Amino acid sequence: MTDAEDTEFSNDSYTFFGPVGMAFSDDNVLDETKEVKIVLSIILGICMVLSIVGNVCTCAVIIRDRSMRTPTNCYLFNLAVTDLLMCFFVPIEIYIIWIPDYYPLGEEGCRIHFIMWDSLSNCSVLTISALTVERYLVVSKPFLRQKLALKSRVYKIVAIIWVISFAFCIPDIFFIDLSERKKSIFCYINIPSPIRILFMIELVVFFLMPLTLILMLYLYMAIKLKSTNLRRSPFDGNQNRHKAVKMLAAVAASFFFCWFPYCILRIMFSHPGFKYEDSYSVWRILNFLCYNGYVSTAINPILYSLMSRKFRQAFKDFFKGRRLRYGTKITNTPGRPNSAIK
Repeated sequence: MTDAEDTEFSNDSYTFFGPVGMAFSDDNVLDETKEVKIVLSIILGICMVLSIVGNVCTCAVIIRDRSMRTPTNCYLFNLAVTDLLMCFFVPIEIYIIWIPDYYPLGEEGCRIHFIMWDSLSNCSVLTISALTVERYLVVSKPFLRQKLALKSRVYKIVAIIWVISFAFCIPDIFFIDLSERKKSIFCYINIPSPIRILFMIELVVFFLMPLTLILMLYLYMAIKLKSTNLRRSPFDGNQNRHKAVKMLAAVAASFFFCWFPYCILRIMFSHPGFKYEDSYSVWRILNFLCYNGYVSTAINPILYSLMSRKFRQAFKDFFKGRRLRYGTKITNTPGRPNSAIK
């Protein structure tokens, strides 16, 4: 922990306070009216409840139903886990909204907070990117379908995603600190000018490159599927592939829409031209919009339910407590033997 007297923020330092833009300059913090705090707290609380319920249900239906354990759903399971872990930061965010000038978790908690937040967001975007590449290969390289169906390959990719996500955050450990300024305590990451390059590289690797890749691949898949004669037939899987691509495209679009303000805020922290004192309104608006990251954690299960008939039916079976056997749903029809509905 550093004291105010020992901490001097020069023009060569770019400081990022808290995971969603807690910025301050000596005697000025991002503080809001009571009404704004109440609204933000309610929105974040709703996002947390929806995220916990939706992502727990997503994990549960994939675990309990063998027919749901496809390579694509393995990626969705990993995305649900990262979203679930991320939503547990909501209570800290609500605390900071009400008490913005006193970070509660101490020095070690400050470091863990930063590292976990960045790692989980990195893991989410890499998972969505891997999902997009997976669907691209299914659509464009049907002869690889048998190889792509190996879940062991997906497990290895997911493990690599987690390792890369954490590895990129290791340098941040040396620049995260807790600072006492008068009666306040702030958790921050100080980015000296030479390290700013690494900060921007991380932004490119975990936002700009995935966004470009995903846009290009979905554009290709849309053209490919549109040029194919889609017919509803039990022997033709094109219709199902089309629905899967649409659902995953919606997941990717919602992710980048929700996280775009956070990306802009990181650019502003890294660029010396964007001073907090000179652009208070912009900082304030972006600080609010950065809470969209929590909206992203809650919206994915809703998209699965709205756009995937199989997920929708699996959720219904789960909530109704219907038992499954070998990936099928067993139902009783009066006057007939048990029938299995896939």
